[in-house]
Amino acid sequence: MNTYFCLQRGKVISAILCVLSLFLSSSLLAASVPLTDYYQDHWNTRDGLPHNSINDIAQTAQGYLWFATWEGVVRYNGRQFRVFTRGDESGLPDSGIRGLTRDDQGLWVVGARGGISHYQHQAWSPQPDADAMVNHALPTRDGRLWLATQNDGIYVRDGKKTVAHFSIEQGLPSPDVYHLIEDKAGRVWAGTAKGLVSITNNKVHLINDIPLVATEALFIDDRNRLLIGSEQGLFAMEEGKVRSLYGEQIQQAVISILQDKSGDLWLGTADRGLVRISQFGIERLEVKHGLPEQRVMSLFEDTEGSMWVGTNGGLMRLREVPFTSVTEQDGLAGNYVRTVLAHSDGSVWVGSSTGLTQIKNGHVQPLELTMPDGTVPSILSLAQGGPNELWVGTFTHGLLQIKHGKLVARYQRAQGLPSNEVRAILPTQAGSIWIGTANGLSQLNNNTLVNYSTQDGLPGNFIMNLHLGVKGDIWVGTGVGAAIIHQQKITPVYLNSQENAEYAFGFYAEPNGKYMWLATDRGLVRYRYADKSLAVVGLKHGLSIEKVFQPVADQLGNLWLTTNRGIMRIRLADAHNVADGKQALIEFEHFDESDGMASSQANGGSGPSAVATADGKIWIATALGVAQVQPKRLAAFANQNLPVVLETVSVAGKPLSLASNMVLEPGSGRLQLHYAGLGFVIPERIKYRTLLEGFDQEWVMRDHQGVAEYTNLPPGQYRFRVAAAYPYDDWSQQEASVSVKVLPFIWQLPLFWGVIVTLVLVVFWLVLRWRIQFFEYHNQELSRQVADKTSKLQQQAQDFELQAREDQLTGLPNRRAFDEALAMIMARLARQSAPLSMMVIDIDHFKQVNDTLSHAVGDKVIQVVAGVIQEQIRNVDHPARWGGEEFTVLLPDTDTDTAYQVAERVRLAVAAHDYSEIAPQLRLTISIGIAQIANNVDEHQLLIQADKALYQAKRQGRNQVVVYSAANDKA
Repeated sequence: MNTYFCLQRGKVISAILCVLSLFLSSSLLAASVPLTDYYQDHWNTRDGLPHNSINDIAQTAQGYLWFATWEGVVRYNGRQFRVFTRGDESGLPDSGIRGLTRDDQGLWVVGARGGISHYQHQAWSPQPDADAMVNHALPTRDGRLWLATQNDGIYVRDGKKTVAHFSIEQGLPSPDVYHLIEDKAGRVWAGTAKGLVSITNNKVHLINDIPLVATEALFIDDRNRLLIGSEQGLFAMEEGKVRSLYGEQIQQAVISILQDKSGDLWLGTADRGLVRISQFGIERLEVKHGLPEQRVMSLFEDTEGSMWVGTNGGLMRLREVPFTSVTEQDGLAGNYVRTVLAHSDGSVWVGSSTGLTQIKNGHVQPLELTMPDGTVPSILSLAQGGPNELWVGTFTHGLLQIKHGKLVARYQRAQGLPSNEVRAILPTQAGSIWIGTANGLSQLNNNTLVNYSTQDGLPGNFIMNLHLGVKGDIWVGTGVGAAIIHQQKITPVYLNSQENAEYAFGFYAEPNGKYMWLATDRGLVRYRYADKSLAVVGLKHGLSIEKVFQPVADQLGNLWLTTNRGIMRIRLADAHNVADGKQALIEFEHFDESDGMASSQANGGSGPSAVATADGKIWIATALGVAQVQPKRLAAFANQNLPVVLETVSVAGKPLSLASNMVLEPGSGRLQLHYAGLGFVIPERIKYRTLLEGFDQEWVMRDHQGVAEYTNLPPGQYRFRVAAAYPYDDWSQQEASVSVKVLPFIWQLPLFWGVIVTLVLVVFWLVLRWRIQFFEYHNQELSRQVADKTSKLQQQAQDFELQAREDQLTGLPNRRAFDEALAMIMARLARQSAPLSMMVIDIDHFKQVNDTLSHAVGDKVIQVVAGVIQEQIRNVDHPARWGGEEFTVLLPDTDTDTAYQVAERVRLAVAAHDYSEIAPQLRLTISIGIAQIANNVDEHQLLIQADKALYQAKRQGRNQVVVYSAANDKA
C-alpha cells in the first residue's frame, strides 16, 4: 500500500499535517480532477481478501469497513482484514455473503441459504434463516426488516416473526428480487429480474414506464429522485414520472449507483466499468485505466471521502491526492522537464528535453521551436525579459531570445559564450543578462558578452543557477560552492565547512534581506548577511534526503525542497531554529508518487527547477512532466476526529468476550488490549495513546503500536482508554474505553489481612514474652559464665605470673624473682642497717654429667640438688636458680660467718646425698662463693663478689666454700 507521509527517525514533519485532511475531506471529491487522475489503491486475495468478488460494501457507526464476498464477510480496520464465515461465531449457514445494510445499531449481513445475522457491539445475533438466498436487507422506519430473496420474492419480518410475504401471487413480476429502498413517504421500492415495483399498504404496484428487465440498483439522490439502474441503462423517477437519464450515452446495464457528498453521480456497470457524471461530463474508468475488472458490483464513499469500488476482480479505492502532473498525454512538449518559469502574464513555461511548453488557464500549448539544423532544442533554463520576451537556455544550442513566440536571437560560442550549454539565466533591471554555462559565467550587455571564470574569482566554472538577492547582489551557484557578485566584484562563498558541501543547486532569498538559503548536495545551507556565517540543515538534523535542488517558499511560512526522491516541506521558522542551534531535529513532510506526482524524481542542476506562481501554487520540474501543488488548499482543511475501537482483550493469551465492564479472575496474568484507529488513508501512520485509570499517572504514547499490555495488575477497578490520531493531527475525541475489574484472592482482601495482622500481633506478643524470659535466663547464665571465665582468667593470670617468676625445672624462684627479692631487701637495707649475705652455688663437673649421662640426667640432677639446697637453707633465706647448674641464695640479716655455716651445711648435704636413683655410682659435689653487703657495695657488686668467691673455690679444688675478701680480687 502506498503511504501519504514518510516518517524519518521518528519525526515527520510539520505540524501542518492538515495536508492529511485533504484525503479526509469529502468535499474534495467534487470532481476537482478527472476520474483517471484519482490515486488508486487495490486489494485482492493476495492482500487478505477471501474472494475477489466484492458484492457489497458498508461502513458501521464504529468506523469499520465491511465487504461482502462469496467466501465470507470481511471487516477491515485499515491494517488487516478479518473474515467471518459460516459457523458458530456468525451463525450464518453459508459463507456466501450477498448484501450488507447498516442500521442505527449495527450491520445486517445476508446471503446464501437464507443466512441472516446482525452484528452489533462486536457480537453476532443470528436470525432465523430465510427459505432462499437473501440478496438484500432493508430495515424500514417502522422497525421491520424487509428481505429481498432469490427466487422467493420479498419477506417482511417484525423481530424474528415473518409478517408478510410478497411473490408472484401478490403481484411481483419475478420472484428474483435484487434491491430494496424506502423513500421519504414510507414506500418500499423493489428492483426485480423483470422490472421495478413499489409496495404500499401491502399492495404491489408494477412500474410500467421503464423496461421490464433486470433492475439491480436503486438510489434516492439529493433531489429526492429515485435513480434506477436497469439492464437498459439509468432511469430517474421524479414526481411520479420516469425518464431515461443520459440516453444513448449510458445504455449498458447499471448494477450499482452512488451519489457522493459533493453531488457527483457514480455508476457501476455490468461490463463497461465505472462511470462518473460530474462537471467533467460522463467519464469512464475501465480495466485499461486500472480498474480490477469491468463488472462493478458495489460502490461506497467512506467517512474520509474515499470512493470504494467493488468488482468481481478485487477491490479498488479512489482518492484525490495533493499533487497533479502535466505530462505529454496532456500536451506537454516532453516528459523530461528541466526547468519551469512563472511568467508575469500568469502562465507557466515548461522547458523539457524535447521542447518548450506554455501552460495558461489550464491550456497546455507547446511552442514550435525548431533550430536551423532542424532539431528541437533541449531546454535547460528559462528567464523572462520584457513582458513579451523569453530567454531560453539550451543544452547544445546556446542562449535563445524569444519575443512574441518567435526566435529573434541566438548566442553561442561563435558569439563569445564560453559554452553552448546554458544552465542559468538572470536578466537585471539595468538591462543586462547574466548567463551561466557549463564553462563559465557571461554578462550580455548591448549585444556585448563579457566572460568570467575562476581566474576572476568564481569558485568553479560549472554554473548551475543564478539568483538575484534582495539587496541587488547576484548569487552564482557552481559545482564547488557559490559566489556573490556585487558592483561587478566577485566574492566566492565556499560551502565545504558545512558537512563538506560543494554543489550550490539553487537559492531562496528571504524578503527581509537578512538571509539567503542555498540548496546543496549536503542539505540546506543558510547564509547570514550580517556576519557572513553559514549553517547547514541536513541529515544530522533529521532530513531523510541530503541532496536538495531548489528551495521554494510558499505563502504559509514553509519551504518546499525538491530532490531526486520526492519533495520535502519544512517550516522556515524550524529551519532557522536548527541553523541557530535552538532545535536539534527538523520535522518535514515528504511527498512522492503516492501523493499524485507522476514521478518523484525532481530535476535540478539548472534553473529555475521549481517556482511559486502568483496564485500560490508550487510548480516542480520532474522526470515525468511538471508537477504542481497548492499549499493553501492543503492547509485549509480541518482536523479529523479519527474513531478508534477496542478489538480484542486477552488474559495470558486467552481471548475474552468484549464487554463495557470486564471482570477478571484472581491471579489474572498478562492483560493485552488490542485496538485500531479506523482511518483508511494512511492507517500505518496512525498514532495512539492509552491511559489505564487507576494505574497510569498520565497518557502513555504508543506511537503506531496497536496493543497495550499490563502484567500482574493488582486487584482493583480500572478504566482503559485509547485515543488515535493521524500524524500531527489532534487527538481524536472518539475514544474507546472499557472498565476492568481485577478480583482479589482471599488473601488479598482487607478482612483477611486484618485477621492475619491480629494473629501476627498476638504471636508477636507471645514470642516477645518468651524472648524476654529467655533473655533474662540467658543473661543470668551469661553472668555466671562471665564470673567463671573471670575466675579462670584470674587464676590463669596468677599462673602466668607464677610461671614468669618461677623456674619450671626446679620450682625455685627464677632469676627475675631473685632480682625482685634482692631489690626489695636492698630497699629495706637503705632504711635499716642490717647485714645481707649471698651465696652463689655451682654443681661441680656438671658438664661431664651431661656429656656422659645425657641432658635428661643433667636436668634430674639439677632438680635433686635444688631440693637439697631448699631443705638445708633457712626459711628466711631466698633461693633461686640462677641459670644452668648455678643457684643463688640471699641470706637477709646474716653476716658471712653465719652464711658460711649455712653454706657448709648445704655443701655437705649435697655431697652426702644418694644419687643412685638417677644413675648408679653417681656422686656430686658443689662449690659455694659467699659475699656480704658492705659500705659502697650495691647489689650488682654483691653478685660480682660472690661470683669471684665461687671461682676461687673452683680454683682451689671445688667442693668447698669460699668467703669473699679483697684477696679474692688479687687472686
